[in-house]
Amino acid sequence: MELPSDEHIFNLIKDGKEEGINQLFHKYYKSIVIKIHRILMDQQIAEDLAQELFMDFWTKRDQIAIQQSIGSYLNRSAYNRALNFIKSKKLNFNDIDSVNETEFVNREEYEEESNYDLQLAQVYKSIESLPEKCRIVFSMSRFEEMTYAMIAKELGISIKTVENQISKALKYLRNQLKKE
Repeated sequence: MELPSDEHIFNLIKDGKEEGINQLFHKYYKSIVIKIHRILMDQQIAEDLAQELFMDFWTKRDQIAIQQSIGSYLNRSAYNRALNFIKSKKLNFNDIDSVNETEFVNREEYEEESNYDLQLAQVYKSIESLPEKCRIVFSMSRFEEMTYAMIAKELGISIKTVENQISKALKYLRNQLKKE
């Protein structure tokens, strides 16, 4: 059975038909969970954030303007949700002093996770500071796992331009992360 096009699904959603959000959910849910899980390394949180993403997509359907594809929009939203989750978790770590140390099962494990979260937040902050075109190309390559040819086709640019943008992004990120 052939899946309906994203455009058809989006039109159903815009028209307020639940059939549209159900089709969107079935088409993209698993890939969104995988993308969030790769960032957070927590299956339950990844599933929760993915479900919230689709609920918000439905409730805010009149405000959503998609400039590329629904898949790209959802992947970007998933990436942002994961990053926001990391940021909120980081803020919660500031309140940790009020908790008795004996409540930690393994303090070293906590410190490693906290350090990892901070490093991951720095990486995402650096990615966010990339020039827009460079960030889009890099995100499509690394987060949406698109080939250079697919990116070039979707953005209407040459493969060489995609290669240059990826190279530029990696060089920039290496420099940024060395500073921090």
